Amino acid sequence: MKKFADESKRKTIRIGGLWIFLVLNLVFLFSFVYCKSKKSDQEVVKAWEMRMDGKVDQAKAMLDSLTEADPSCAMAWYELSRTLKHMYWRGEESEEAGQAVQKACELEPDNVIYAFAFADNLFLQAYIKAQMGQEGVKEAVEKTCDAFQKVLELKSDYCVALMNLVELYGFLPPEMGGDKEKAGAYVEKIKEVDKFYGTKAQAVFMPEETNWVDYWNNYIAEEGESAKSLKELGAAYIFADDIENAEKCYKKIIDLDPTQNVRLLDLARVRVMKVMQNRDLAEEELPVAVKFIDDFLNSEPEPVAPLKGWSHGWLSRINGLLGNQTESDLHSKLAQAADPYFSQAFGVPGPFIAPDVLPDQFGSYFSPF
Repeated sequence: MKKFADESKRKTIRIGGLWIFLVLNLVFLFSFVYCKSKKSDQEVVKAWEMRMDGKVDQAKAMLDSLTEADPSCAMAWYELSRTLKHMYWRGEESEEAGQAVQKACELEPDNVIYAFAFADNLFLQAYIKAQMGQEGVKEAVEKTCDAFQKVLELKSDYCVALMNLVELYGFLPPEMGGDKEKAGAYVEKIKEVDKFYGTKAQAVFMPEETNWVDYWNNYIAEEGESAKSLKELGAAYIFADDIENAEKCYKKIIDLDPTQNVRLLDLARVRVMKVMQNRDLAEEELPVAVKFIDDFLNSEPEPVAPLKGWSHGWLSRINGLLGNQTESDLHSKLAQAADPYFSQAFGVPGPFIAPDVLPDQFGSYFSPF
């Protein structure tokens, strides 16, 4: 009997030792995978920092290597998508960018950052179709809305996604996928979540003759000034052709938050828009635009390379229009030096946030400001 008990004890010890061995190996394996994942994510952040420093080709090469060496790194696929969109601002490579961010979503289906980026890329494709008068706009819009709805399944109070749905359904006609009833439902939802975005969402249903300066002044009187509300008020002044008050609003934004120095570029664009509407104003308005861009380039925090490239690109154009060819050529070279893939679009590119940060500021495709 004692012999049987001793044998049973030894067997139990062997089984216990085997379990300990297996557990330790699993712990080691998970630790290895976790450390590898963390290291890959850190490398992705480095690639993003390189891109912000104007080293776009090096950043893409680094991301290509990362996705090849560690195909399971979702953040690498996500940042690769953003890099491709940076390299092809006009959307020529949006399909490839979409494939990269879709891969990130497949690897981490619960990651709201990647889900939103996927939806936003679909929005870009739908926008390009609409702008170019291509077929299939309604189908592209419906696909985009479905993607934003999936974002909300991950984060139901995400105001940026809610605002995209409000504007897509609210601004577009039915033949392009618009649906006022659905827009209204999302307006009510966003009102429950955030006072500012609720007010902005409600604007979709306001009459065309609404006095938007009063609309946002009334909001500010109740809720106080913030960078977001002042931006809306500033835009309202722009559309009312009250540029002086628009400038006061935007400068007040920068006083509240110096990281909003990009508003100086909006003030430059206002002056350029006036010239687009009336070329006779070029000698009066374009030098003012130059000053705002110069102020931005010399502001703190120091602008990232993509914004430097955009700024010098516009300084080149403006100086060309003013007949300052030497200055135009200089800024053309400075633009290329800052960012070889700088955006030549009228809109200010961005925002340029780290790959592990969820965008928290809504930018409308339906308004230049």
